Amino acid sequence: MKKYTKSILLSFVLLAVPAVVFATGKEVAFLPEEVEEILEVVNLLLALLAATFAIKLAALSQGGELEKTWNILAMAAVTFAGVEVIGALKEFELVEVAGLGEILELTFVALLCFVFYRTRKNLLKRVLGK
Repeated sequence: MKKYTKSILLSFVLLAVPAVVFATGKEVAFLPEEVEEILEVVNLLLALLAATFAIKLAALSQGGELEKTWNILAMAAVTFAGVEVIGALKEFELVEVAGLGEILELTFVALLCFVFYRTRKNLLKRVLGK
């Protein structure tokens, strides 16, 4: 665990510092608007691609030892793709459904937490023989 402590602290700092800056309420332009739009499209395409691959992997693992893990990861990937679709629709001012993005984000994070917890529990059981 000690070998990961520095990585965890560095990750926290890299995430916390921008959060504190943005929490001041002042709008800070980090990227030009054109670059943001391009990144939004790239994120959307990658999220859809990841969801597609996750579904295919889950289909291949049916009946295997990690079947439930892959099924939950596929659900998380599809949920994340939904977050990106909602974000893109909002970014390009096509449609905005207030609160739907937050619900999908919560679902995505909850699925990830659940699958990581479950996988850790199963791996510990296998390693420790409990």
